[in-house]
Amino acid sequence: MLYIPSGMFFHIGGVDVNNNWEQVSEQDYKVIIEQLGREPRGVLGIACRCEFGYPCVIVNRPINTEVETVTVFPTTFWLTCPHLKKAVSQLESSGMISEMETKIAQEKQFAEAVRENHLSHAEIRQSLVPNEVKQVLAKNYPKEFQVLVKTGVGGIRSQSGVKCLHAHLADFLVDGNNVIGQIVYDSLKGDISCSSINCAVEN
Repeated sequence: MLYIPSGMFFHIGGVDVNNNWEQVSEQDYKVIIEQLGREPRGVLGIACRCEFGYPCVIVNRPINTEVETVTVFPTTFWLTCPHLKKAVSQLESSGMISEMETKIAQEKQFAEAVRENHLSHAEIRQSLVPNEVKQVLAKNYPKEFQVLVKTGVGGIRSQSGVKCLHAHLADFLVDGNNVIGQIVYDSLKGDISCSSINCAVEN
């Protein structure tokens, strides 16, 4: 287990070359449905749990073939915790995305760190897809292939942009290396755990 500074979240498997995510149990699946308000599609595993043991960040399968056409789901790490989702939504409503975009435009070092985070996220996403599948995708679905290999955190096309603070926080909770996710986490000022210990109540 790898702990981020707060000690309130723990990672299972983490970001490694083998992608050893924790398997989703039947109970986990029920909790995730409760958290999302729908059945998830293409869940590969659980990357992070809250201090109460509930799924907090799940790993999504990048390519969806459950429908008639092949689609790419670029958000690799999905924040499922209802408490954190609401807290981050409030930060977005307060204008934090614009603040981050301004910071990127004005601070070269910060902008480079964000770019590296986007590139790293794209590499992790690609690592979840077998090489033979990527070859078929590149040949038969070139637009989808570009989404797979080129987009950053949350599926953003610009390596200097910010699309979703939830996605950046999820990325940070998994490997501790996302500068925007770090700022989001710090902005929560310790308000990272619900008091109800009940995902249904938090929703």
